[in-house]
Amino acid sequence: MKIIQNVSIKSLFVCALVLLSASVFTACKETIDESAYATKTEDTMADFLDKEENGVTLIKQILERVRLGNSESASTIYSVLTARGHYTLFAPTDEAVKAYCQQLVGSEDPADLSYEQARLVAYSCVIDNGTNNAYETVDFPQVGSFLVPNLYDRLLACQLDNVNDVYIINGSSKVIKGDNEVSNGYVHIVDKVIAPSAENVAELIQVAGNTRIMGKLLSITGIDQILAEDRDVAYENNENLPQKRYWSSVAFASGNNNWDIPQKRYLGFTGFVETDDVFENEWGITPTYDATGNITNWDEVQGQLQTKAAAVYTDATSTDPTSKDNALYRFVAYHFLKGKMAYNQFVHHCTEHTYKYGTDILKPQDITYPVDVWDYYCTLEMGSDGRRGLIKVLQAADKTKNGDASDAHRIILNRVTKYEAPINVTNNGTYLELDDKRNRWTLGVGGDIRINELNVDATSGETYENNASNGYYYTIEHILTYDATIRHLMANERIRYDVTTMMPELISNNFRGNKYQAFMNGYFENCLHETEGTEIYYLQCGHVGVGYWHDYQGDEFLFSGVFDFVLRLPPVPEDGQYEIRMGAALNSLRGMCQIYFGEDPDNTLPVGLPFDMRQSTQYVSGVGAKNPEIPFILDSDLNYDETLIQENDKNLRIHGYMKAPAYFWDTTFKGQVREQGADALPALRRIITVVPHMEANKQYYLRFKSALEQTNTQFFVDYFEIVNNSVYNGAVAEDIW
Repeated sequence: MKIIQNVSIKSLFVCALVLLSASVFTACKETIDESAYATKTEDTMADFLDKEENGVTLIKQILERVRLGNSESASTIYSVLTARGHYTLFAPTDEAVKAYCQQLVGSEDPADLSYEQARLVAYSCVIDNGTNNAYETVDFPQVGSFLVPNLYDRLLACQLDNVNDVYIINGSSKVIKGDNEVSNGYVHIVDKVIAPSAENVAELIQVAGNTRIMGKLLSITGIDQILAEDRDVAYENNENLPQKRYWSSVAFASGNNNWDIPQKRYLGFTGFVETDDVFENEWGITPTYDATGNITNWDEVQGQLQTKAAAVYTDATSTDPTSKDNALYRFVAYHFLKGKMAYNQFVHHCTEHTYKYGTDILKPQDITYPVDVWDYYCTLEMGSDGRRGLIKVLQAADKTKNGDASDAHRIILNRVTKYEAPINVTNNGTYLELDDKRNRWTLGVGGDIRINELNVDATSGETYENNASNGYYYTIEHILTYDATIRHLMANERIRYDVTTMMPELISNNFRGNKYQAFMNGYFENCLHETEGTEIYYLQCGHVGVGYWHDYQGDEFLFSGVFDFVLRLPPVPEDGQYEIRMGAALNSLRGMCQIYFGEDPDNTLPVGLPFDMRQSTQYVSGVGAKNPEIPFILDSDLNYDETLIQENDKNLRIHGYMKAPAYFWDTTFKGQVREQGADALPALRRIITVVPHMEANKQYYLRFKSALEQTNTQFFVDYFEIVNNSVYNGAVAEDIW
């Protein structure tokens, strides 16, 4: 069994240090600070476990046995739960512990569990919420995962069963008595032990009873070996890895310039998997099985699959299924992304049109979604030339323009559709899908595919675990391919993606949307050739209060110092001419950079003049911009006249700029960012370059090099757009959204 070591739960570990003697940790004080303990007049979490009437005394035995950390002298988790803090405990009933032990070791006594088995149970049921409040049921996600990992460094899945009005944790543990408040958190009693699988993504697919075809495909292509990666040991074992970085620039956390540097580099994957009955219903593939569930006619099944895949990936001519140039290999590779994403992490709700995140921007509400939200992700490599596929992941709004709510809040792959996108955004702009059927452009089995948050066997009703040690997989309702139709439709829409989707490590290590974070050079595989003077920082609005930020989806990267680095771009879906743009939230703290573009990260060529991010439009209402380099005029000052707006947009384009999309708002919800290009902090888009011919099967790179010899400037990176000529220069003008 795999056990994750070196738990990174800071505040809980601090409590453990307090409870140890000074002889063990010489850095500790010789006297214990009594403020570290919860007030004894109130029940602690440990007190709750002590009371037999609560029916959770067996989990107490496990928590008393398991230590926090690897030292023989470390405090037990039970003793730590006597201390002050904010803990969430999912305590299984005594009956649940007995059933778990009986199944695992043939005895109902938890003392018969091995230490590793007991450690898995103990670490899995406790979440240390740090300085934030513990989770009440009102804070539970209705579908997805908790944002804070448990002691096992795993995000626990959570789903509200609306029929029975009960929350289900990790797919099968029902909360039968929630919100037991104690002085140091909340105890939620569950009817089944929470013990996430130690298997990786491929292994979970291979053992599920309804995904045996994909499980076999992973084996014969060798992709299961790729999906076995879970962490970068070399990074973690670097003796020179610092814990903090001092940043002299102005954007820092809570007045403290010392930013945390990750001490781990988890690797992860997310898969989209057809069940066996989908293959039968759509491709006519019918496997036969022996008594143990093995496919007995695999040669016939593989031949059928190879023929179907070859019809889609026509240039994949290798006969070796382990070759990236084999059609079956490409079919399987297109189903998997780098980055381990829980169901509620595919898209990031924050600043989309008319969405209100609620009282806490770090815990956005998931009840009302007024518009669709989507992003684009790269698949595993699908060729020996390094080509990758592109998958669009969309979460549907509450309803369409015509009121249809059949897809409300569902996660859908490769949906290409039309939206209400008028010029007069003030009066009637909703950006709702015009119709749920007639105006969808996605055709064929390759696109417009719903995913299921849990893998529930349609025949037996059994739920198979999809939360793996290094990611997740989700079953899908139709066959997923990167066929010519999907590629063409995707290429002929505006491809706008948040920079975070280019950095799967950000999601795999649970940083997105949570906090400020510094990174070492080399942490992100798609960020290359960083010079020694390049410093990388991730910022999430709301971590230190909500400011007036012009951030698509509420977060950003800042590169500081005398920076020089290269980003690998996502692929284009289809060959053609494309315009490449980036978000540009300008202010006086930024810097100036020269941008380069090319197919070789070691040999990019400069495009355009240096980009000065320090300037303002110097706009005066009724007069216009005083800065001739950015001739911006507010839409409202043009009385939302479509002709005048288009004239100003063309004038901006001549100077290499566009107004920000009407689709997103500032983080204080004062209004659309498109209307906020007139102040000292203008929000715009910078047109980087127009590439006469980009190929779907090639890799492309952008290099950003500081044009200033200043160490305290910032280079802002938020979102990019890759836009086909048919969109930005088509017969129908590109919308402002």
